[in-house]
Amino acid sequence: MMKNIQYNNRQLYTLRYVVLIALTWLGLTSCNKQLDELRPHNVIFEERQFDTPSGYSKAVSGIYNLIAVGSESAIGVGFTDLQIFLSEARGNTIRALDAQVNRNTDLFDYINSSNRDLSYTYAFWRNSYNVMLHINKVLANVKDDETNPVILQAKAEALFLRGYIYFNLVRLYGMPFYQGNGNSLGVMLVVNDEFAPGLAPKRATVAEIYEQVVSDLKTSVPLFKQQKSNSYASSSAAEALLSRVELYRGGTFSSPNNEANQKAFEYADKVIRQGGYELIQGDAFKKYYDTDNLNNKEDIFAINGEFMNGLIANLFKMPSQINYTGGLYRPSPYLLSLFDEKDLRKAFYVENITPGFPEDHLACNKYNIGYASLYSRSPYRYLRLAEMYLNRAEASVKLGKNAAALADVNIIRKRAGLTALENLAGEALFKEILKQRKIELAFEGHASYDEFRNGLSMVRDYASGKSSSMTVQPTEGKILMKIPDEEIASNPNLVQNP
Repeated sequence: MMKNIQYNNRQLYTLRYVVLIALTWLGLTSCNKQLDELRPHNVIFEERQFDTPSGYSKAVSGIYNLIAVGSESAIGVGFTDLQIFLSEARGNTIRALDAQVNRNTDLFDYINSSNRDLSYTYAFWRNSYNVMLHINKVLANVKDDETNPVILQAKAEALFLRGYIYFNLVRLYGMPFYQGNGNSLGVMLVVNDEFAPGLAPKRATVAEIYEQVVSDLKTSVPLFKQQKSNSYASSSAAEALLSRVELYRGGTFSSPNNEANQKAFEYADKVIRQGGYELIQGDAFKKYYDTDNLNNKEDIFAINGEFMNGLIANLFKMPSQINYTGGLYRPSPYLLSLFDEKDLRKAFYVENITPGFPEDHLACNKYNIGYASLYSRSPYRYLRLAEMYLNRAEASVKLGKNAAALADVNIIRKRAGLTALENLAGEALFKEILKQRKIELAFEGHASYDEFRNGLSMVRDYASGKSSSMTVQPTEGKILMKIPDEEIASNPNLVQNP
């Protein structure tokens, strides 16, 4: 049974929990008035933050910004950028041009460190729990019998964001769910907003963290009172994330968890049928990542990213005429080998980062940096409709529903300009679904997770940067991030990852 644990890790939370500073806007100036009105802005708690319904809304808007940018920098690296890179750098869809020894290449080579100066674990862990504390503060101030729709909307969004944070944490610090049915160690479960002197929480199990994630997301769904732009949480976003979470609990192809896969199917199916989203088609699809469209019909939840000088997204693509080293992590030979010649998704990879500055390797164009600027409004598309079709397909094939799975994977193939497949079933169909996930969701933070949650090895059969080829098994301890040294030193109940 899960316990609601209060938290007082002194070393980690030297940042003040209740920040009594006036509401502040980030300098997110823009000539697009609609963008400024609809995008979440930075706001931190005032002393009387929760006296009015609008105070709840503004507090939640501040949380969105903490997620997009982060509060704890790692050499200028933002929270959202870390979320992308911590998955992609450990997969086989990218190759490194960077041959130096640094925290990026160490991550790429599965050299995990708990030292804040040698890895990204400190920044990711600290940012995650900082965001969590702000979320818990909002939730703690909502009365059990609250009826105000504005406050209930804020509660719904806060619950979604807490589930989102915990899910991303447990993927990095806990072993895949199928190993021991989630009985291995996860992360600390912190759902209260008060300090309790002397308490030092242990790590909850992976299963307990998943239960909290599912509980938060399911509780949020009926509380949503409006559908804002796709930069905000919604009932459909909660159900889309539930589909992904259940897929992660769905076991391997040879040993599936039918209950979890059925739920993954049902949540994805509901979003597809009732969410009001559409797959972008044809030439519009080839330009899908060119702009940040608040009314994009495919995006379910897209985080407003401020990809600036030094941030991880710039390692994928950077204008070369600027005096900055960018685009050091490119699509791998393995990823490029998966593309059919007619695949429209090849448009997301470009030969020249900027005109007049040719590159020897293709670069990912999903985070459009622009011609002469280090800044981009390109969002991090965390949930989109294409994933729901692939989730439903994977759940279906694990449930033995081959025809349904094939129909869904063919929807993704035909949108990409490919012909439909016929007479494909069982493990061969499962492999095709994973192949389409690899192509469709590349550079979006899925790479290593899709292998490991399915009990598959991560294989790089190509040299990259300072590394030769490598194979990582899903049972190896090095697939886990280390808990920061500061956390282990200040909390004797924390057990370090291997």
